[in-house]
Amino acid sequence: MKNLIIALVFFMTNLVLAAAEEEIEISSGKISGITLDSGVRAFLGIPYAAAPVGDLRWKAPEAPIPWRGVKVVDRHGPACIQRRDVYMSEDCLFLDIWTNGQKGKKLPVMVWIHGGGWTFGSNSQDIYDGEAFADNGVVLVSVNYRMNSFGWMAHPELSKESKEGVSGNYGVLDHIAALKWVQENIESFGGDKNNVTIFGESAGGGSIYALLATPQADGLFHKAISESTWIHPNNVTNLKKPNGFQDSAESLGKTAIEKVLGSSDENILTRMRSMSPEEVLGLEHSVALIVDGWLFEEDPIETFLAGKHNNVPLISGYNDGEGLMFVRPANAPSSIQEQRDRRTNQFGNLGEALVSYYVADDPKNIYGKEVDYSSDSVFIRASRELALAGARIGQPDSYLYVFERNPNDPSNRASHFMEVPYVFNNLPAQASSEDKELAKLINDYWVQFAKTGSPNGPDLPAWPAYDLETKRHQVLDVKISQGENDRKDELDLMDIYVRDTYRSAH
Repeated sequence: MKNLIIALVFFMTNLVLAAAEEEIEISSGKISGITLDSGVRAFLGIPYAAAPVGDLRWKAPEAPIPWRGVKVVDRHGPACIQRRDVYMSEDCLFLDIWTNGQKGKKLPVMVWIHGGGWTFGSNSQDIYDGEAFADNGVVLVSVNYRMNSFGWMAHPELSKESKEGVSGNYGVLDHIAALKWVQENIESFGGDKNNVTIFGESAGGGSIYALLATPQADGLFHKAISESTWIHPNNVTNLKKPNGFQDSAESLGKTAIEKVLGSSDENILTRMRSMSPEEVLGLEHSVALIVDGWLFEEDPIETFLAGKHNNVPLISGYNDGEGLMFVRPANAPSSIQEQRDRRTNQFGNLGEALVSYYVADDPKNIYGKEVDYSSDSVFIRASRELALAGARIGQPDSYLYVFERNPNDPSNRASHFMEVPYVFNNLPAQASSEDKELAKLINDYWVQFAKTGSPNGPDLPAWPAYDLETKRHQVLDVKISQGENDRKDELDLMDIYVRDTYRSAH
């Protein structure tokens, strides 16, 4: 019995020592995570900023509050407040890390920003599990950020209290805070702070667009991947004045607040910050990137046109049938004339030349033209804008892809979000072998790009750079191929239409 007790004490001591060896010290204290069956270590629910509650609601994120002892980070933090039945809290600025590295290893780092229209989603969604990325040689970081009115509220009184004289864009400021945290701490997880790739899809792609456009993010990342970039005229505003598509962000925020709290400005910020999370979520207020003269010095389309964005190697791309997720056949126009009237009202005088591209010439094609319009105007135009910006300033590592695989119906186009499980190499077990091979290939492309700034590497099908002369892109499908000048004429006109509408407001 005595020998058994000694053996148990020795065994338990070794367990404690082993646990102690797994502890990692970061800027706010010590943490310990979990080791997965693959050997990948996961650190889930690390606070990268202080809770944005109370007096910190609608302010730039502040450093996390340090803790004593060892914080066990073995489960995801809550999602940010949203209209979905998920585990959530206003205290939500957490990130997750998956790594196979140890301190000093200097692995490439990839920082994922989830989509969801800046209104829903979180890094805890199973599809965003970073194990495959870590197993493929990078440190994967996934971040939560404020959404809905918590992340995008602008108001004259909020601008007055800000030392920069601005308000809104809190979601983007959260991204920047997370990237600063990465610079300060990622080496403890085996990452290289001088080799950081940001990537995101849909609204996350919109966030990549924003980070490329703001000088406040300069130097915080070294490569970027934007998937299905969610930037369109209705989600970019100007802080102080109308921009040709909608009213100023401050006016929109003030109107939303007045509907709940009345028109009195007395103690307005105190009353705003006393609102319950449910009341803030219920505000009649849309989300939008805000051109404020500080975070964004001008309309981002002008920044990219002039080549003044953060110049890093870039992959941008889209799914060939993005709009299939959003356009229901029952909501399509019932006739060609109704479709023409709809387009004419949407584009107005400045977009007259665009109308014919999105009106069917046969009643059988009406639905397809609605899908084209939704795809191009909401996701594809901005995705190509990024590739063009890189090519325009001679960035040799600028790449464009078109994802065309629809695993549910290979004869149909690929809808929005369909590439994401392939990117994370996280397909369901019942997926076909050819889909699993494509997922492995796309994950390899993304990792190779994070390592070198080019998706090209040994045993990978060659991917041509995007340039102004050929405008070549890689077709991502079970059979890899190349194309060029995809949707060129209509996208060229749509770029002019968007730019001219912004300029007309000035």
